[in-house]
Amino acid sequence: MSDMEPRLPRHPWLLDSNNSALVVIDLQKVLLPFIREKELMLRNIGYMLEIARIHNLPTILTEHNPGGLGPTDESIVEILEETGIGYNPLEKNIFSCCGQADFIDAVKSTERSQIIVTGMESHICVNQTVLDLLHHEFEVHVVEDAVRARWENSHRLAIEKMRQAGAIVCDWEMAAYELTYGAKTAQFRELLNLMKRAAADRKAEVGAE
Repeated sequence: MSDMEPRLPRHPWLLDSNNSALVVIDLQKVLLPFIREKELMLRNIGYMLEIARIHNLPTILTEHNPGGLGPTDESIVEILEETGIGYNPLEKNIFSCCGQADFIDAVKSTERSQIIVTGMESHICVNQTVLDLLHHEFEVHVVEDAVRARWENSHRLAIEKMRQAGAIVCDWEMAAYELTYGAKTAQFRELLNLMKRAAADRKAEVGAE
């Protein structure tokens, strides 16, 4: 199937690159050292930002109380700049991003109904944002391996609660392939390069264990 052929009807839970936006929540320097599996989370969010570039997804970055928790981690800022997405965080002091009017305005301005959520912490800002987005009648996809918390149990309970509330839980690779749709597209060729890099990253990680 070529990229120009019409797409057949699909299940509504599958991500559509023409109807999706990415949210990245509070990857800030002061709290990051305490986050369980922070390297995994940051790496996978980096992949999601590359996928956002490939598919030209609107991307919203937030920072919670940056005066106290610092700015976004440099590795993420670097990827934002390299991908052309840019570093333009929305500042907040309410745990749910949806408590800030400019966040809701930014989400609505994308004119996308599928919101892909990444970031931290799973049981605080991510959980509350996801539930509020659902309340605003968005379809929310939580990338499980791109959200984390300080404690494993907090993360597990948050994923369970968000799923029970109606969020769709996926991993970064599942999201990538749903957005890319098929193999005979320019986006797939770029995705393939990313997958090769991800495989190399994983191999290096296993070798270091």
